[in-house]
Amino acid sequence: MILSSSASIRLAQALAELGAVHIATEQPFFYTSGWASPVYIDVRMLMSDVPLRTEIMDLTADVLRDVISRQGINAVVGVENSGIAFAAWIAERLALPLLYLRKRPIGWGVRAQLEGRLPHQARVLLVDDVTTDGLSKIAAASALRQTGTQIDDTLVLMEFDVYPQTAVRFAEQTLNLHAMTNWADLHAALLKTGRLSSAQENRLSAFVANPVTWSIEHGGVGA
Repeated sequence: MILSSSASIRLAQALAELGAVHIATEQPFFYTSGWASPVYIDVRMLMSDVPLRTEIMDLTADVLRDVISRQGINAVVGVENSGIAFAAWIAERLALPLLYLRKRPIGWGVRAQLEGRLPHQARVLLVDDVTTDGLSKIAAASALRQTGTQIDDTLVLMEFDVYPQTAVRFAEQTLNLHAMTNWADLHAALLKTGRLSSAQENRLSAFVANPVTWSIEHGGVGA
């Protein structure tokens, strides 16, 4: 769910301005989830542009305050390695403890995957950069829950929001997905730049019309 329509439009504009959206001409991009896509969004480019980064992180913290208060969240956890920097900036602005979740456990025990110290009766916000079908975020939440941590909410800067079953999967895991922007707003921002060729516009339109079929036809997984 988009936290704020105005914030979504602004982040989409920022990503378009940064050139963070890469469009494949021939060979598609393959996400770790197995989906084939004509588009790859490098949200981490935002980290290197100080004015834009500051603006977007301020905006993110502002729109998160209601969620933090309502849900009783008392710590922020970044996903290694794509979510750590964003989690750190958000935690700093919200004056919350920061931890990070490793992709794989190092050592033994339920805390082998989690770095940092959880507060008493921890209830955390999981932070990452992008989500496609949501499976990696659900896996991360599951790893956190194995530590005894209460995790009901996850934040991504960019949610594609075009893949089937994503909302159902999150609902089944009683996990709320919050996003700062989505593909619809980013696509619109890209079109407004006037930088897309006709071939690129057609390729993106075909993908959005049926991302499952597009993925299968280009060697990726389906629903």
